[in-house]
Amino acid sequence: MLGLRTGDPRDPHRAPPRPPVAAGSRAVALWLAATLVTLGTVAALSAQALGHHLVLRTDEEIEKYRGVQLSEAAGVPGSNGRPALDRSCLILLLDSTGRVTGRYAGAPGMPSFPSLAPARLAALAARGHPVGIGGTYRALVVRPRGPAPDRDRTYVVIARSMADAHQAVTRLLRAEAAASLVLLAAVACGARWLGGRAARQRLDAERRLREFLAAAGHELRNPLTTISGYAQLARVGHPSSERMREEAFGRMSTEVERMTSLIDELVLLSELDLGRSLRVRYVDLAELCRAAVTAARDCHPEHPVRLLVAPGEHTVAGDPLRLHQVVANLLANARTHTPPGTTTTLGLGTEDDHRVIEVTDDGPGVPDALRARIFDRFVRGEGASAGGGGSTGSGLGLSIVAAIAAAHGGTVTLEPSDRGAWFRVRLPAGP
Repeated sequence: MLGLRTGDPRDPHRAPPRPPVAAGSRAVALWLAATLVTLGTVAALSAQALGHHLVLRTDEEIEKYRGVQLSEAAGVPGSNGRPALDRSCLILLLDSTGRVTGRYAGAPGMPSFPSLAPARLAALAARGHPVGIGGTYRALVVRPRGPAPDRDRTYVVIARSMADAHQAVTRLLRAEAAASLVLLAAVACGARWLGGRAARQRLDAERRLREFLAAAGHELRNPLTTISGYAQLARVGHPSSERMREEAFGRMSTEVERMTSLIDELVLLSELDLGRSLRVRYVDLAELCRAAVTAARDCHPEHPVRLLVAPGEHTVAGDPLRLHQVVANLLANARTHTPPGTTTTLGLGTEDDHRVIEVTDDGPGVPDALRARIFDRFVRGEGASAGGGGSTGSGLGLSIVAAIAAAHGGTVTLEPSDRGAWFRVRLPAGP
């Protein structure tokens, strides 16, 4: 975070920023392309599955006529117990040259059956199962029963038209195309909305980053200006100015400590944002809270602190140093924004498999205008040091509390209160 460069936007060597509108359009195009590929794949697979199913069913229907005989004794199928021909069925009697010598159709006007060469007829008869012929028929070629000379010179072709199957697949594809158009329109609207939201979030993140850098620069500039002024005073060489030089050196030391603390807090926030700062172990929050209250009482006796610990275990898996910082920052925040004599209460308990740390006070409370952004960085209350609390007055105390709680999988909230401030930290309970 501290290593970001904020150069002149007119620098020719600087990469131009990506327009949010272009990024949103790119997101919409990617969503539409992914949806088109998915819908096309689904349509192809479903059409293939339907076509395969219809082929299998057609072959089953063809097998019903396997033993049919086309002769004057057998008559038209449907007599003598033979299955009747349906509208898609065709039975042909062919001689050894492929010439049609007999034809029985289930319906008039069926598509013409492709001519078959003698070698092709013999090969199909040898297969013994239905095959596709000409793209319009599924056909089974068999030898008729009878005397060997006649059987060797004739073939029976049992065929079914695939026109109905092709129409069924076409209707399926049309229905899928209509549904796809509706889905594509919905995806386009959704992708456009998501792309716009992503662009807005990017702009908001860039705005917050600029504000953060400006605030950080302002906070660092203040102590540097003070140090520069006192350094000029320290250069005065007259013996009567010795006391003034000592005071200047003391002020410079104070400002250096303030700037060091601010930089440490900025580095901590950066590390928490990157998830690099936690050393997790089992922590007893009751012991941690007692230590924090003892330190607060010893260092600031003018601000009384009460400790309320509910019975039971209060262990969590976390970084003890960071969790102590959460409690210390909340106590410091209460101390900074309340007059001397204000009582602060630190409570610890368990609720819904979460450890709950509560810090309340009977001071003036948090102004309504400040409540919505109390955990933002560099937020200060009126007439106080930091809205974020902490002894440094950097405006980062409560933002550090929120970042540490989030890094532990927890939350921190400012609860409504009739009097004073009420901060509530929830952390997942340890095993």
